[in-house]
Amino acid sequence: MIAGTAGDLLLGLPAGLALGTLHLLLLRRAAARFGTGGTKALLSGAALRLAIVLAGFAAVASVAVQPGLALVAALGGFALARTLGLRRPRHKAE
Repeated sequence: MIAGTAGDLLLGLPAGLALGTLHLLLLRRAAARFGTGGTKALLSGAALRLAIVLAGFAAVASVAVQPGLALVAALGGFALARTLGLRRPRHKAE
C-alpha cells in the first residue's frame, strides 16, 4: 500500500511538471505566431494544448495504482511548472 502510494506520487509529480512545461512551450509558440495566423491559429493551438494535457493526465491515471492520488500529484506538478514558468517572465519585465 505504501509502495503504491509513493509510486503514484513519484509518477504523478514529474508527469505534471513535464505536462506543465510542454503546455507553456506550446503557448509561447502559439503566441509568437499570433500575428501571422490570427485568432484561428490561437484557438487551434489552445485545442491542441488541451488535448495533449488531457491525454497526459489520462495516461497517468491509467498507469497508476491509485489514480486519484496520482492525478492530484500531477495537477500539483502542472501548477508548479506553470507558476515557475510564468514567474520568470514577470520578474524580467519589472
